[in-house]
Amino acid sequence: MSERVDAVSAKYGEPRQLVCRLPALDFPPVSRRAHGEVCMAIMRPNGRFLLQTKASYPNSVMRLPSGGIRPGEDIEKALLREIWEETNLSVSVESFVARIRYESARESSSFETYLLFVRELSGPLRSNDPSEKITSWVEALPEELGAYADELRNITPRWSKWGMFRATALDALADHLLNREG
Repeated sequence: MSERVDAVSAKYGEPRQLVCRLPALDFPPVSRRAHGEVCMAIMRPNGRFLLQTKASYPNSVMRLPSGGIRPGEDIEKALLREIWEETNLSVSVESFVARIRYESARESSSFETYLLFVRELSGPLRSNDPSEKITSWVEALPEELGAYADELRNITPRWSKWGMFRATALDALADHLLNREG
């Protein structure tokens, strides 16, 4: 995977290297997907970011969209495929924000999240893959991302590891935007 990360870094900039420390790594997708995922920070023309929820999420909690990388698939191809599947939008990739690794006190996961910042160019927002089961979208201002991350971190105890896992990408995006503008 490192040569694929290098290719995306050469094209869209060096990502911030992050390690998310979790109480345990025994939950999907961290425990089940060896090829990692792309995480999509999609900025709409109005400057807001798309967040989604699914029927299975407690309290309809919102997060950045993401999707699995297929074996042998390039990161950029996975990103564009997942954006089409989940949103139907045409986008322009702007930057490689973060490469997130996961570990607990006892182990490290081979699963990684590759967070990329993209700008929406056109298209109606709709899912092209009904198996995604996306039930709702919101558009969040950059300054609202931290509150959504806090909501994920404070999710019901049964989902707490997953909430911490998903909050990391929102935190990385918020930090990226703050440092880019400041």
